[in-house]
Amino acid sequence: MELLPEQLVVSTLSLRLVILLMVLLVERHFRLNDAYHPATLFRYISLQLALKVNKRGAKQQAISGMLSGIIMLSLVMGLTVTILFVAITQWFFEGIFLLLALKLRPYLIAADKVKLSLVKQQKHLAREQLATLCVRDTDSLSTMGIVKATIESLIQRPTQSYFNIIFYYALLGIHIAIAVAVINALAAYWNPKKQSFRHFGRLFSDLAKAINTPMQYIMLLLCGVLFGFKPLTLKPKQWHNKTLGALLTTASNLLNRELGGAVMYDKLKIRRPKLGPSHPPEHADIGHSMTIVKKLQQAVLAILLFSLAASIILSNL
Repeated sequence: MELLPEQLVVSTLSLRLVILLMVLLVERHFRLNDAYHPATLFRYISLQLALKVNKRGAKQQAISGMLSGIIMLSLVMGLTVTILFVAITQWFFEGIFLLLALKLRPYLIAADKVKLSLVKQQKHLAREQLATLCVRDTDSLSTMGIVKATIESLIQRPTQSYFNIIFYYALLGIHIAIAVAVINALAAYWNPKKQSFRHFGRLFSDLAKAINTPMQYIMLLLCGVLFGFKPLTLKPKQWHNKTLGALLTTASNLLNRELGGAVMYDKLKIRRPKLGPSHPPEHADIGHSMTIVKKLQQAVLAILLFSLAASIILSNL
C-alpha cells in the first residue's frame, strides 16, 4: 500500500531531527560576528555581575556564585520560554536558538589561525590568538606549549559547546539544550582555575562536568568506531576530569604526540601528568587534530540522518 504525502506521520523526534540537521548545515558555513552575537552581551553581564558580588570569604563567594548563576540561567530560560510560547512558528525560533547555542566553527578558525602564525614563526601573534581558545596563561608559552594548548582546547571545547548540545536537543528538546549551553558558558566565564573564581565558579563548573560526561563517553566510543579501538583509552593517568583525560589521551594516541604537562593559571603553575606517547607535538598536528574533530562532526551528521530515516519509518509502520 502506498503512503500518500498527506498521510505521512512526522513525530516530534523526527521534526526535531530535521531542525537539528538544518541548523548544523547552516552552522558549518555561517558565523555571526561576535559583536552582534547575544553571547557577547551575556558574557559581559555575567562578568560584571561576578565583579560586583564575588567578594568576602570562600563560603560567601560560593553562595554568591550559586545565586548569580541561578539568576543568569533564569533570565535566559525565561526569555526562551516566553518567545517560544508566543511564537507562531515555534520550530523557526527553536532553530535560531540552537544556531546561537552551537559553537564549533569559531574554534576551528581560531586553531587554524594559530597554526598559520606558527608556520610564519609569529609566536607572539599565535599566543594572542590562543587566548581566545583557552583560559591558561599564554604569555610565556613555547612553540610546543602553544601547540599542546591548541590541540587540547580543540578536543575539549566541542564536547562542551557543540556535540553535547546536539545530544541533549535530540533527546530532550530545546529547553534542556539551552540550559546546557548556559551552564557551560557560565562555567567557562567563571572558570575556577582562575583565582578570582576559585570558589565563585565551582558549582557551575561541577554542573558542567556532570552534564558533559555522557557526551565525552559517546565521543570516546565514536573515536573507537572511526579510528579503531587500539588508541582508545578509558583509564587515563590521574587527571582532574576522568572522562576528559580519557578523551585527551585517546587524541594523543591518535596523533602519536604527547599532550598534558604543567600549565599556568594566573601565574600559578599547576602540574599535570603527561599523556600519550613521548613525541613532542608540532604545528602540523594542529591540522591533524582539526581533521579528527571534522570526522567526528561528519559521523554525528551521519548518525542523525540515519536516526531521522529510522524515526520516519517507525512512525509510519
